[in-house]
This record gives sequence, C-alpha cells and structure tokens, in this order.
Amino acid sequence: MNIIPNKHNINNNKLKEWLNKSDYSIRSIANEFILKTTYISYSTFKVYLKNTFAEMLTTLKTNTLQFLIISDSKSVSYENKSGFWVFNHVVKYIDKKNYKYKIVTDLKDIDYSLPIIIPDDASYSGSQISSFIELFSNKKCDIYILVPFISNTAIDRITNSFNENNVDGTLYFSIKNKFIMKPVYELMSDDKIVKLFSYYTKDGRNVRDYPIYFDHKVADSYSSFPLIYTYGVIPNDHNKNIIQKCKLNRLPLKDYYKDLQRVPILNNCPYDIPYNIMTPPCPLQPYKKNFVSIKKSSLTSVKSTKSLKSKSKSIPKSKYSTKIKSI
Repeated sequence: MNIIPNKHNINNNKLKEWLNKSDYSIRSIANEFILKTTYISYSTFKVYLKNTFAEMLTTLKTNTLQFLIISDSKSVSYENKSGFWVFNHVVKYIDKKNYKYKIVTDLKDIDYSLPIIIPDDASYSGSQISSFIELFSNKKCDIYILVPFISNTAIDRITNSFNENNVDGTLYFSIKNKFIMKPVYELMSDDKIVKLFSYYTKDGRNVRDYPIYFDHKVADSYSSFPLIYTYGVIPNDHNKNIIQKCKLNRLPLKDYYKDLQRVPILNNCPYDIPYNIMTPPCPLQPYKKNFVSIKKSSLTSVKSTKSLKSKSKSIPKSKYSTKIKSI
C-alpha cells in the first residue's frame, strides 16, 4: 500500500482566476470562505495521528492492541479503507514500543477481553463509526475511537450509539490531542452562507458541511465542499442556473457537468477529472487501487489557506461523564 499522498495545497494563481471569474457581488464572501477553509497537509496529519496514538497508549492498560478494520462494502477490501491506511501509519510506533497487536476484519474473531480500537482518519457526521458501534449491541467491551480529526457532531452521535445499544464498557476518545473540525455555520454568518451557497444548492440554506480538506482526501458532498475544492466550480450566474435547474427538477448534475465553468484551485488536481461527488477523485486517496504518486509537481505554489494556529479545545469532561472515561 502506498502511504504517502500527493501535495494538494491551494494554488494562488488558480484561486485568483477562480475569484475573478466569480460574480462580483459574491466575490468577497467566496474569498472569506477560502480563508476560513482549513487545509491539513500530510505532515500535519501525521503529527496529530502520532499524538492521538500516544495518548491512547497511556490510556489503555493492555499490552496487546486490537484494531477493528472492517469494510462497509463487500466490493471494497478492508485493505483499501482509510482505517487500514491509518493503521499502517501507527504500526511503526507499535513496533518501537514492543506492543503486540492484531487486526480483526471479522466480528467472530474479536477478543472481548481486549479493548476494541476503531481507527480512521476523520469523522464528520459519525454515522459510519456509529454503525460499527451498533455491532456491539448488548456486548461487554471497551471501545477506543482512534480518530485524530473529528467533529462534535460525530462525538455526540457515536456516544449516543454506544449508550442506546447498551454496550457494557467504556467508550474512549482522545481528549488532549484531537483536532475538532468546525462546520461552516460556526465560521461564517448565516446570511453569507445563504448568499454563497445559493450558487451551489437549491437555496443556500441548511448548509452543515465542513470547510476542511486533507492532502489525502476531500470528503464527499455530505461532509465537505468538493464542488469547490476538487472541481473548482465558479460561483457565477451561469453555474447557478445549471445547478438550481438540476436541484429543482431532480436532474443529475453529472449530466450537465461538462457545461459548468470551472477553475480547479488545488495543486495536482487537473481540470479533466471525472465527476463523482460522493468519491471526489482528487485528491486521490493513497489507499485506493488506482492511486498514482506524483514524484515532482510542475506547479509552483504558495500556501494560501488559513494556517493551523493551535490544537482544538478539549470537550468538557462533564458532558460525557456517564459512560465515557476522560483522560
């Protein structure tokens, strides 16, 4: 498995072109959205993952680490899932500390006397991890969510799933080292969100997604903004008319993709990429079978997204005092 993703920071020249081609009335808001976007480089991702993993080791009183890595699709091997990619990063730290470890890909192989570690790169809504928690309904076990980038919504949903499924044990999250991802409505005013996303949705309302992306992934349209990050769809009246026509008449935007005016703003994301809003093809995840490593980018760029100034604040321990053990 190729671990290292390609570099996908924002290209300043492309961004300037994208902004200049946007409607003048929306230009300042579009620029603000880009400034409020958080870009997580691969090096930053590794730092957060290493720190959350180290925190986990100090929490779990066991010499054997049990990782649950299962696929939610029969057509996709667990080896091509983000959880296995994350595991491949931490295994070198495990070896250095002389821990034993096992990977479980089938529930029948779980040792319930050991903590169950669920690794992943990020959790936006928490729905997928919650579905994994449901598999342990009425079981006696401890579960550790090894996810360095997570939202408060995901933490709440996973916690509720743990409690509602009567799991007899302790649910752990990293407290000190995780990065809390914030939805766009916590970063921009409602009126600006409506104005900007009326260009991309039916009416610009109820936009709950997260303006964050990684070198290794832009999340799907339920979690992030691939129309902007991956495809560079320009907020102008031409595109607005196409998108709103599709939304109002329930037409697949894929059929009108070629008519959209676009300027891809991420380095190493070409113009000629297929439309797939649920699995954005750029950045291409390094754990996918068709991943191709770019040895040297021909693009010169300067990072223009907001810098990562500090780690996220911890969730107040009292909020999860019922079943979650704080570190």
